[in-house]
Amino acid sequence: MPQTAASYLASLPEVETARMPVGTLFIANNLIYQIVEAKPGGYGRARQWRRDENTDVALVADSFLARTLPVVKKGRILPVYRSRKELLAEGQTTGYVFPTEALAKDAAYLDVSLILTAGAYVRAQGQEPAFAVTDGVQVFRLYYHGAHAIGRVVENPHCELHVHTNGPAYWRLLPNWKESFPAAKVTQLAMPPVSLQPTAPLNPVTSQAHGAGDTTQVTRAVRPDDPTPAIDRDPDATIAAKVVRTDGKPQISDETRETQRSKGGEPGHA
Repeated sequence: MPQTAASYLASLPEVETARMPVGTLFIANNLIYQIVEAKPGGYGRARQWRRDENTDVALVADSFLARTLPVVKKGRILPVYRSRKELLAEGQTTGYVFPTEALAKDAAYLDVSLILTAGAYVRAQGQEPAFAVTDGVQVFRLYYHGAHAIGRVVENPHCELHVHTNGPAYWRLLPNWKESFPAAKVTQLAMPPVSLQPTAPLNPVTSQAHGAGDTTQVTRAVRPDDPTPAIDRDPDATIAAKVVRTDGKPQISDETRETQRSKGGEPGHA
């Protein structure tokens, strides 16, 4: 048990369990018990709070019940509220945030169990992650649970919220008490910063593939002054050819013959 809880427990009055009236809550062996039966002649028993009869204990050592049940002779009595309105703070609803739902619920039920007058009960607080102690007309205390609830509640709170460690000290005696919120729920990891600066357009020829790391992509350079002549592919173009006659003399083309005729002679005649 944490030292703070142990210090608080030591401050509570220790009383013989056989003298406690029905309904009294007390601490013994670091457990919360409640008197469920008290009869003359030592016929009395207590039960672990919110547990079944398998946790029953006898109050008097030489009693009939002591033959079959463990005996708890003394216990430290928990404080009580004379009225449910004592849960308020200056007439206003009080609110606390707990690290777990189970702890929030147990704290709410423990508060109700410590109220001497009837009428208060625990209910879920609508769609919110919280329990409420109420009499059906007024909400006296709210018990929010989970770190995710803090931001949601603060935006539109029903009351001023406090961390559960600032609440009643007897909450620390609950078996599922947790001192702090889990770090994974409280701390939200920030996303890595994203640069908003525009980047230069990628070269479609020499750019690297995404994820290529330091690998260099080799590309083929095209020379603008390629000396290779273009080939005329026009089907109507005339290709010059040398024609050889069967008599061994070179064949003169029609164009050459026409030129020689205009100069005064048939080609091939001296």
